[in-house]
Amino acid sequence: MTVTELRVEVGQRPPRSHAPLARVAQHTLVVAAFLVLWQVASGRWVDPLLITDPISVGKQLWEWIEDGRLVFHLSFTLQALLIGFVAGSVAAFLLAVVFTELPRLGRFAETYIIAFNAIPNIALVPIFIVWFGFGIATKILMAYLTASFIVFIAAFQGLRNTDARYLELARILEASRWQVLVKIRLWAALPFLASAFKMALPKTALAVVIAEFLGSNRGVGYLVVRASNLLDIPALFAAVVVLTALVQVLSLVAAFVEARLLRWIPKEKR
Repeated sequence: MTVTELRVEVGQRPPRSHAPLARVAQHTLVVAAFLVLWQVASGRWVDPLLITDPISVGKQLWEWIEDGRLVFHLSFTLQALLIGFVAGSVAAFLLAVVFTELPRLGRFAETYIIAFNAIPNIALVPIFIVWFGFGIATKILMAYLTASFIVFIAAFQGLRNTDARYLELARILEASRWQVLVKIRLWAALPFLASAFKMALPKTALAVVIAEFLGSNRGVGYLVVRASNLLDIPALFAAVVVLTALVQVLSLVAAFVEARLLRWIPKEKR
Protein backbone atom coordinates (compact mmCIF):
# COMPACT_ATOMS: atom_id res chain seq x y z
CA MET A 1 0.00 0.00 0.00
CA THR A 2 1.37 3.40 -0.98
CA VAL A 3 1.60 6.39 1.36
CA THR A 4 -1.17 8.15 -0.55
CA GLU A 5 -3.50 5.13 -0.29
CA LEU A 6 -2.71 4.82 3.42
CA ARG A 7 -3.55 8.47 4.00
CA VAL A 8 -6.85 8.10 2.15
CA GLU A 9 -7.72 4.97 4.15
CA VAL A 10 -7.09 6.64 7.52
CA GLY A 11 -9.11 9.68 6.46
CA GLN A 12 -6.30 12.07 5.60
CA ARG A 13 -6.32 14.03 2.40
CA PRO A 14 -3.70 13.07 -0.18
CA PRO A 15 -1.07 15.71 -0.93
CA ARG A 16 -2.20 18.27 -3.47
CA SER A 17 -0.81 17.96 -6.94
CA HIS A 18 1.35 20.78 -8.24
CA ALA A 19 0.25 20.11 -11.82
CA PRO A 20 -2.14 23.15 -12.00
CA LEU A 21 0.61 25.49 -10.77
CA ALA A 22 3.03 24.00 -13.30
CA ARG A 23 0.53 24.58 -16.12
CA VAL A 24 0.01 28.19 -15.04
CA ALA A 25 3.76 28.73 -14.97
CA GLN A 26 4.14 27.20 -18.44
CA HIS A 27 1.41 29.36 -19.92
CA THR A 28 2.87 32.45 -18.23
CA LEU A 29 6.29 31.75 -19.76
CA VAL A 30 4.78 31.22 -23.22
CA VAL A 31 2.81 34.49 -23.06
CA ALA A 32 5.82 36.39 -21.72
CA ALA A 33 8.06 35.00 -24.47
CA PHE A 34 5.45 35.94 -27.10
CA LEU A 35 5.21 39.52 -25.79
CA VAL A 36 9.00 39.92 -25.70
CA LEU A 37 9.32 38.58 -29.26
CA TRP A 38 6.52 40.86 -30.40
CA GLN A 39 8.18 43.90 -28.79
CA VAL A 40 11.54 43.06 -30.37
CA ALA A 41 10.05 42.39 -33.82
CA SER A 42 8.06 45.65 -33.91
CA GLY A 43 10.16 48.32 -35.59
CA ARG A 44 13.02 45.95 -36.36
CA TRP A 45 11.63 43.17 -38.51
CA VAL A 46 8.05 44.38 -39.05
CA ASP A 47 6.65 47.84 -39.67
CA PRO A 48 5.13 49.06 -36.34
CA LEU A 49 2.28 50.64 -38.31
CA LEU A 50 1.14 47.10 -39.10
CA ILE A 51 1.45 45.30 -35.76
CA THR A 52 2.27 48.10 -33.26
CA ASP A 53 3.89 46.78 -30.03
CA PRO A 54 2.74 45.45 -26.63
CA ILE A 55 3.78 48.58 -24.76
CA SER A 56 1.63 50.81 -26.98
CA VAL A 57 -1.29 48.40 -26.63
CA GLY A 58 -0.87 48.39 -22.86
CA LYS A 59 -0.81 52.20 -22.78
CA GLN A 60 -4.01 52.32 -24.80
CA LEU A 61 -5.72 49.85 -22.48
CA TRP A 62 -4.61 51.83 -19.44
CA GLU A 63 -5.91 55.05 -21.01
CA TRP A 64 -9.30 53.42 -21.58
CA ILE A 65 -9.35 52.21 -17.98
CA GLU A 66 -8.41 55.62 -16.58
CA ASP A 67 -10.99 57.63 -18.53
CA GLY A 68 -13.72 55.00 -18.01
CA ARG A 69 -14.21 54.18 -21.69
CA LEU A 70 -13.43 50.50 -21.22
CA VAL A 71 -16.00 50.04 -18.45
CA PHE A 72 -18.58 52.04 -20.40
CA HIS A 73 -18.29 50.04 -23.63
CA LEU A 74 -17.80 46.70 -21.87
CA SER A 75 -20.89 47.24 -19.72
CA PHE A 76 -22.98 47.92 -22.83
CA THR A 77 -21.86 44.65 -24.44
CA LEU A 78 -22.37 42.67 -21.24
CA GLN A 79 -25.83 44.15 -20.67
CA ALA A 80 -27.01 43.09 -24.12
CA LEU A 81 -25.33 39.71 -23.70
CA LEU A 82 -26.87 38.88 -20.31
CA ILE A 83 -30.40 40.05 -21.15
CA GLY A 84 -30.47 38.25 -24.48
CA PHE A 85 -28.80 35.11 -23.15
CA VAL A 86 -31.08 34.68 -20.14
CA ALA A 87 -34.27 35.50 -22.07
CA GLY A 88 -33.31 33.26 -24.98
CA SER A 89 -32.30 30.34 -22.74
CA VAL A 90 -35.49 30.47 -20.65
CA ALA A 91 -37.74 30.78 -23.70
CA ALA A 92 -35.93 27.96 -25.49
CA PHE A 93 -36.18 25.63 -22.50
CA LEU A 94 -39.89 26.31 -22.06
CA LEU A 95 -40.48 25.70 -25.76
CA ALA A 96 -38.54 22.43 -25.53
CA VAL A 97 -40.74 21.36 -22.61
CA VAL A 98 -43.91 22.12 -24.58
CA PHE A 99 -42.68 20.19 -27.60
CA THR A 100 -41.65 17.27 -25.39
CA GLU A 101 -45.08 17.09 -23.79
CA LEU A 102 -46.74 17.48 -27.22
CA PRO A 103 -44.51 15.23 -29.36
CA ARG A 104 -46.52 15.57 -32.57
CA LEU A 105 -46.31 19.33 -32.42
CA GLY A 106 -42.61 19.03 -31.58
CA ARG A 107 -41.83 16.83 -34.57
CA PHE A 108 -43.78 19.17 -36.85
CA ALA A 109 -42.20 22.41 -35.61
CA GLU A 110 -38.65 21.10 -35.23
CA THR A 111 -38.14 21.12 -38.99
CA TYR A 112 -38.99 24.82 -39.26
CA ILE A 113 -36.87 25.75 -36.25
CA ILE A 114 -33.82 23.98 -37.66
CA ALA A 115 -34.45 25.57 -41.07
CA PHE A 116 -34.63 29.04 -39.50
CA ASN A 117 -31.46 28.30 -37.58
CA ALA A 118 -29.68 27.73 -40.90
CA ILE A 119 -30.01 31.44 -41.68
CA PRO A 120 -26.71 33.18 -40.74
CA ASN A 121 -27.36 35.52 -37.84
CA ILE A 122 -25.18 38.19 -39.39
CA ALA A 123 -27.61 38.37 -42.32
CA LEU A 124 -30.40 39.33 -39.91
CA VAL A 125 -28.56 42.25 -38.31
CA PRO A 126 -29.41 44.79 -41.08
CA ILE A 127 -33.06 43.80 -40.84
CA PHE A 128 -33.06 44.24 -37.05
CA ILE A 129 -31.36 47.62 -37.42
CA VAL A 130 -34.15 48.75 -39.75
CA TRP A 131 -36.78 47.49 -37.30
CA PHE A 132 -35.23 48.49 -33.95
CA GLY A 133 -32.51 51.02 -34.79
CA PHE A 134 -28.89 51.15 -33.67
CA GLY A 135 -29.65 50.88 -29.95
CA ILE A 136 -29.34 47.98 -27.56
CA ALA A 137 -32.50 46.23 -28.77
CA THR A 138 -30.77 44.86 -31.89
CA LYS A 139 -27.88 43.47 -29.81
CA ILE A 140 -30.26 41.87 -27.31
CA LEU A 141 -32.21 40.24 -30.13
CA MET A 142 -29.00 38.85 -31.65
CA ALA A 143 -28.03 37.40 -28.28
CA TYR A 144 -31.55 36.04 -27.82
CA LEU A 145 -31.56 34.20 -31.14
CA THR A 146 -28.04 32.80 -30.74
CA ALA A 147 -28.65 31.46 -27.24
CA SER A 148 -32.18 30.20 -27.89
CA PHE A 149 -31.26 28.00 -30.85
CA ILE A 150 -28.39 26.29 -29.05
CA VAL A 151 -30.32 25.81 -25.81
CA PHE A 152 -33.48 24.64 -27.56
CA ILE A 153 -31.75 21.91 -29.56
CA ALA A 154 -29.89 20.66 -26.48
CA ALA A 155 -32.92 20.81 -24.18
CA PHE A 156 -35.24 19.18 -26.69
CA GLN A 157 -32.83 16.32 -27.30
CA GLY A 158 -32.18 15.84 -23.58
CA LEU A 159 -35.84 15.89 -22.57
CA ARG A 160 -36.94 13.69 -25.45
CA ASN A 161 -34.18 11.07 -25.05
CA THR A 162 -34.84 10.29 -21.40
CA ASP A 163 -34.13 6.65 -20.57
CA ALA A 164 -37.29 4.66 -21.25
CA ARG A 165 -36.74 2.54 -18.14
CA TYR A 166 -37.16 5.55 -15.89
CA LEU A 167 -40.28 6.66 -17.73
CA GLU A 168 -41.75 3.17 -17.39
CA LEU A 169 -40.97 3.18 -13.67
CA ALA A 170 -42.67 6.55 -13.31
CA ARG A 171 -45.72 5.21 -15.12
CA ILE A 172 -45.88 2.19 -12.80
CA LEU A 173 -45.64 4.49 -9.77
CA GLU A 174 -48.40 6.66 -11.27
CA ALA A 175 -46.26 9.79 -11.26
CA SER A 176 -47.86 12.95 -12.66
CA ARG A 177 -46.54 14.62 -15.82
CA TRP A 178 -45.11 17.40 -13.67
CA GLN A 179 -43.28 14.90 -11.47
CA VAL A 180 -41.89 13.10 -14.53
CA LEU A 181 -40.69 16.39 -15.95
CA VAL A 182 -39.06 17.70 -12.77
CA LYS A 183 -37.70 14.49 -11.28
CA ILE A 184 -36.76 12.50 -14.38
CA ARG A 185 -36.68 14.40 -17.66
CA LEU A 186 -34.98 17.51 -16.26
CA TRP A 187 -32.18 15.49 -14.69
CA ALA A 188 -31.73 13.52 -17.89
CA ALA A 189 -31.46 16.77 -19.86
CA LEU A 190 -29.07 18.45 -17.42
CA PRO A 191 -25.85 17.25 -19.15
CA PHE A 192 -27.23 18.52 -22.47
CA LEU A 193 -28.14 21.86 -20.92
CA ALA A 194 -24.73 22.23 -19.26
CA SER A 195 -22.97 21.59 -22.56
CA ALA A 196 -25.31 24.00 -24.33
CA PHE A 197 -24.55 26.69 -21.73
CA LYS A 198 -20.83 26.14 -22.22
CA MET A 199 -21.20 26.50 -25.98
CA ALA A 200 -23.81 29.25 -26.09
CA LEU A 201 -22.30 31.83 -23.74
CA PRO A 202 -19.15 32.64 -25.77
CA LYS A 203 -21.05 32.38 -29.07
CA THR A 204 -23.68 34.79 -27.77
CA ALA A 205 -20.96 37.28 -26.84
CA LEU A 206 -19.54 37.08 -30.36
CA ALA A 207 -23.02 37.56 -31.84
CA VAL A 208 -23.48 40.76 -29.81
CA VAL A 209 -20.07 42.06 -30.90
CA ILE A 210 -20.86 41.31 -34.56
CA ALA A 211 -24.07 43.31 -34.20
CA GLU A 212 -21.98 46.14 -32.76
CA PHE A 213 -19.66 45.90 -35.76
CA LEU A 214 -22.52 46.60 -38.16
CA GLY A 215 -24.31 49.33 -36.29
CA SER A 216 -23.58 50.79 -32.88
CA ASN A 217 -21.92 53.73 -31.15
CA ARG A 218 -21.19 51.75 -27.98
CA GLY A 219 -19.74 48.39 -27.05
CA VAL A 220 -16.56 46.40 -27.61
CA GLY A 221 -17.45 45.88 -31.26
CA TYR A 222 -17.72 49.63 -31.70
CA LEU A 223 -14.20 50.05 -30.29
CA VAL A 224 -12.87 47.62 -32.92
CA VAL A 225 -14.67 49.32 -35.81
CA ARG A 226 -13.75 52.84 -34.68
CA ALA A 227 -10.07 51.98 -34.35
CA SER A 228 -10.12 50.29 -37.76
CA ASN A 229 -11.77 53.28 -39.44
CA LEU A 230 -9.21 55.66 -37.91
CA LEU A 231 -6.30 53.31 -38.69
CA ASP A 232 -5.42 53.51 -34.99
CA ILE A 233 -3.45 50.27 -34.77
CA PRO A 234 -2.70 50.34 -31.00
CA ALA A 235 -6.39 50.94 -30.26
CA LEU A 236 -7.37 48.20 -32.71
CA PHE A 237 -5.09 45.66 -31.05
CA ALA A 238 -6.25 46.82 -27.61
CA ALA A 239 -9.89 46.30 -28.61
CA VAL A 240 -9.06 42.82 -29.92
CA VAL A 241 -7.33 42.03 -26.62
CA VAL A 242 -10.45 43.13 -24.72
CA LEU A 243 -12.67 41.00 -26.95
CA THR A 244 -10.38 37.98 -26.58
CA ALA A 245 -10.27 38.37 -22.81
CA LEU A 246 -14.07 38.72 -22.66
CA VAL A 247 -14.67 35.52 -24.62
CA GLN A 248 -12.03 33.66 -22.59
CA VAL A 249 -13.55 34.75 -19.26
CA LEU A 250 -17.03 33.76 -20.42
CA SER A 251 -15.70 30.37 -21.51
CA LEU A 252 -14.16 29.84 -18.07
CA VAL A 253 -17.40 30.88 -16.36
CA ALA A 254 -19.38 28.48 -18.56
CA ALA A 255 -16.93 25.65 -17.82
CA PHE A 256 -17.22 26.35 -14.08
CA VAL A 257 -21.03 26.32 -14.23
CA GLU A 258 -20.94 23.09 -16.23
CA ALA A 259 -18.68 21.45 -13.65
CA ARG A 260 -20.97 22.56 -10.81
CA LEU A 261 -24.12 21.34 -12.55
CA LEU A 262 -22.60 17.96 -13.38
CA ARG A 263 -20.66 17.35 -10.18
CA TRP A 264 -22.98 14.41 -9.42
CA ILE A 265 -21.80 12.67 -12.60
CA PRO A 266 -18.36 10.96 -12.60
CA LYS A 267 -15.89 12.82 -14.81
CA GLU A 268 -15.24 9.82 -17.02
CA LYS A 269 -18.98 9.66 -17.89
CA ARG A 270 -19.45 13.32 -18.82
